[in-house]
Amino acid sequence: MVHRGDGEGRIAALERIRASHRLGLILAGGGFLLISLDSLGIRLADTSSWNTTFWLGAFTFLAMLVLVPIRTGKSLASVALAGSWPLLASGVLQASSITFFVLALSLTTVANTVAIIAAAPVMAALISLVAIREKTRLRTWVGILASLAGILIIVSGSLGEGRLAGDLSAVAAITAFASNLTLLRRFRELNRLAIIGVGGLILALVAYAPAEPFEVGMRSIGALAVIGAVTGAAGRIGVITSTRHLPPAQVSLFAPVETIAATTWAWLFLSEVPPQLTVVGGSIVVAAVVYGTTGQPPEATGDLATAP
Repeated sequence: MVHRGDGEGRIAALERIRASHRLGLILAGGGFLLISLDSLGIRLADTSSWNTTFWLGAFTFLAMLVLVPIRTGKSLASVALAGSWPLLASGVLQASSITFFVLALSLTTVANTVAIIAAAPVMAALISLVAIREKTRLRTWVGILASLAGILIIVSGSLGEGRLAGDLSAVAAITAFASNLTLLRRFRELNRLAIIGVGGLILALVAYAPAEPFEVGMRSIGALAVIGAVTGAAGRIGVITSTRHLPPAQVSLFAPVETIAATTWAWLFLSEVPPQLTVVGGSIVVAAVVYGTTGQPPEATGDLATAP
């Protein structure tokens, strides 16, 4: 016999889970939309990959240096030290992902880069299964496999055009990105702002030697300041915070939001028309993500043990 109080408690618990799930969807989707502006800002900056990486990291670090004390009452350094090795590891993975992303943009088209990054759910699902034993539902797997098919179509069009190095850099970016999502899912208590700040500092330090940052014009610095301290930083905060509410595979299924938006920005503002195979493969990816993120959410099954 189920008591009325138990039933009401279960309903309340399910509603909290649904609210958490909805918040995760908003954070992930909105975050990727903001990150899509990175591609446009980097192209408008029109400087070397290392200069871009340095200034992105520097502006991100400076923004978090101010924001962390406002939000926590503690310095960025003290919050980072409290997070110990998981926070440092997350910062390293974030810096690696951004570095490879910037390199990819310099070696292949915007459309190819962000479309390949849409394959992040494949990496996220596999890594989270192996590392933290978090299973991915069947519907999400179908969306992932269909998305992978679209990515293979996109990459097939660049193999003979001297852009393979750029495509491989994009693959490295999604590997680091997916690993970071899994780490953050495991350590949900880590301060997300501090992670962004540490990642920015690592970016700036790694890029400083090969870069010539003070040779960059003010127009370029302005573009990088916007995406480093505002849009890109806000987007990454949204994405990594969503791991508190969603499994890594489902978070990364929103990567095609960046694919669609970034390709559109490049077309509208840079006159970079995407190749036909990118359009075909990208359409498949979009259909896949719509399928993989719709339908009955995990919590609707009533299994409170497996819900995020």
